[in-house]
Amino acid sequence: MRILIGVVVLLFILPSVGVQCMRAWFHQKPITRFNRQLIGKDMRTFVLSRVLIANRPIVDFDQWILYLKGDLDLVGPKPVDLKSLHQFNKGDRKRFEVAPGIVSPYAVKKAAGIAYQSETKHAVDFVVNDSVIRRFGLIVVWWVQKLVGPNKSDLIARGQFSLFGVTIVNTSMAQAVNKIISRLDLVSTQAEQRQHRASAFAFVNADCANKYYRNEEYRNTLNGFDGVFADGIGLKIAARWKGIALRDNVNGTDMWPLLCDQLNDKRKRVYLFGASKSVVKKVASKLSAEYPDIVIAGYDDGFSFRNKPNALCQKINASGADLLVVAMGAPRQEQWIHDNIDSLKVKAVIGVGGLFDFYSGSVSRAPEWLRELSLEWVWRLAVQPLDKGKRYLYGNPLFLIRVATQKLTQNQQTKTVGA
Repeated sequence: MRILIGVVVLLFILPSVGVQCMRAWFHQKPITRFNRQLIGKDMRTFVLSRVLIANRPIVDFDQWILYLKGDLDLVGPKPVDLKSLHQFNKGDRKRFEVAPGIVSPYAVKKAAGIAYQSETKHAVDFVVNDSVIRRFGLIVVWWVQKLVGPNKSDLIARGQFSLFGVTIVNTSMAQAVNKIISRLDLVSTQAEQRQHRASAFAFVNADCANKYYRNEEYRNTLNGFDGVFADGIGLKIAARWKGIALRDNVNGTDMWPLLCDQLNDKRKRVYLFGASKSVVKKVASKLSAEYPDIVIAGYDDGFSFRNKPNALCQKINASGADLLVVAMGAPRQEQWIHDNIDSLKVKAVIGVGGLFDFYSGSVSRAPEWLRELSLEWVWRLAVQPLDKGKRYLYGNPLFLIRVATQKLTQNQQTKTVGA
């Protein structure tokens, strides 16, 4: 099978390589070869020879030759340069138990905007959970990404962009987590705390954008927050149509474990507010079990204090919480934060939507391969058809129409000004 796959691919790409070399020779561009010594399976070394035209690599037929020789596999961790070996500790070297791959799990996740951890961590996770099904899934996802993915060289990575009048922060997941944690470390003395206003953060997906499209109050509320993060494939498409490369899919469900790791390390106090009584209780119990150094300052469901916000704020303040996590769904949670933030003594507040349902296990998450294809919404539609049918089958197309209409209007205005 290896020989068949390798020969077929080489026969497909070699004509292109030949044409590129002929063009380079005709235009008198230098053709050179660059060698890299890499680490393979069981720490064996091999050499990757790359052909360069004017110092730019041509089609990577060289890696398929290494695949035929058995130095590379179809799927595996990213090949590592021998000079970088000293950077890997004993645990990280588990990645060398399998051959490096032409398709790497990290590259697939990076293309989907969900590579939230280091390349090494993703490589080790792949080895630990290696299976034929997982390898096949990665190949399919990689192929689809290549087929439908945009040319990223045409996109720019702005730090923020506007969508229907709301400023969206374009940041990586790690930077978003660090921004929240930095706010929790910002205030120290009691005198400063009395003068401090809590920082507010929110996540915006296509459904949220549809809701604030004609809701000025919701727009103003979000623009008053310290950070509004882009969540989901809808925002990625909208940013792409604006010529912007979205750095990451910064959603609350994927952020939660990364945020909790740092909250645990810093022994922060967290207050949970939202969902039903049974769900928020499960969240508190699971959080205590998985992160024993996080202090659960308190928790309440989203209904008991519906008409008593002052009493709830007093309870939260008395708990000494650093971070308040609000899970009531948009735009209700953002409006509650806006209305009560001046009465709160916490250092930061986050609106997290349906996070508690996912974290408690009340609602299942999509399989990994669907998330890598940016199709988690398909899973949610299948699991909750009555709840999510209108949101996805009507709301998603409406969102795309609105984005496209806005882009056309802006293009026409630009042409008019330039005329």
